[in-house]
Amino acid sequence: MKSSIVLITGPRGAGKTTLCQRVVENACQRGWQVTGILTLGQFVNGDTVLLRAHDIRTGESRVLAHRRMNRTPRWNFVQETFEWGNTVLASAVPTELFVVDELGPLEWVEGRGWTAGLTAVDSGQYCYAFVVVRPELVERARARWPHAKLIDVTRLRLDRAPSPASGWRR
Repeated sequence: MKSSIVLITGPRGAGKTTLCQRVVENACQRGWQVTGILTLGQFVNGDTVLLRAHDIRTGESRVLAHRRMNRTPRWNFVQETFEWGNTVLASAVPTELFVVDELGPLEWVEGRGWTAGLTAVDSGQYCYAFVVVRPELVERARARWPHAKLIDVTRLRLDRAPSPASGWRR
């Protein structure tokens, strides 16, 4: 299976998850096998107060983190959700479209979090992998996956999100 990796980057709130959701929707509408994890925020007065991990294949979601107000670190993570999510990610390949939203400091710096996401991307057992990476971690991701393409959502019109209809091939 020939595989392509697409790194999605941009600052907080720029639309990285929105782009991934649109790509997932487009691929599902075309009958593709789509797997992985989306991280969906719940908002109060425009502030993200809760993160949920969403299994793309089954639709199941679990609380990933609660926001700590005015404290560092910013999030209180739920370890059981990481364990569940890593099981989801470990069984997500082979597939046609694999999505992991996001691989951040927990994975790249601390060696915890969605570690099975890193392994799944490394496997190459997909046609396409969409991987959300913060701007400050792009160089680490490019060092690991030098052939990856990069999409900066700040330069993308989200009403024209990439999709299988725009010329992707399985």
